[in-house]
Amino acid sequence: MNKLLVALIAGGFATVAAAQTAAPAPAAAPMAPTKKEMNKEKAKATEAVTTKAGENSSGGPETAAQAKKDTAESKKVAKPTTAQKKADAVSATAKGGENSSGGPETAAQAKKDTATSKEVAKPTTAQKQADTKAAATPKAATP
Repeated sequence: MNKLLVALIAGGFATVAAAQTAAPAPAAAPMAPTKKEMNKEKAKATEAVTTKAGENSSGGPETAAQAKKDTAESKKVAKPTTAQKKADAVSATAKGGENSSGGPETAAQAKKDTATSKEVAKPTTAQKQADTKAAATPKAATP
């Protein structure tokens, strides 16, 4: 028994010692490009983009002309008047859609729900105490 105990303790020390040794060095990573090489690549990419005259999406002459045309078209559409806006608001609320709180759709439905809830009997103090006591006592585990 003593030999087993000594072997276990020695194994524990060996594990601790192995865990504290330095991690092996990582494999040599490939050389990263130098700053000069990166700048050359950026310059090539920039030059390729700037030489494309017809395909610019940054607001060149083609897009400015299109924007002007679109603006002129949008000004032809009549804007709704204040009376139209009010009529739209009234018609939207008159449809009886579900309100933002997700509750009853109408005041009549709310009154009906309130009356129904008041008809339900509420538990007495004695019933509440009995329920609390029943919940506090642990039930026997069923196998």
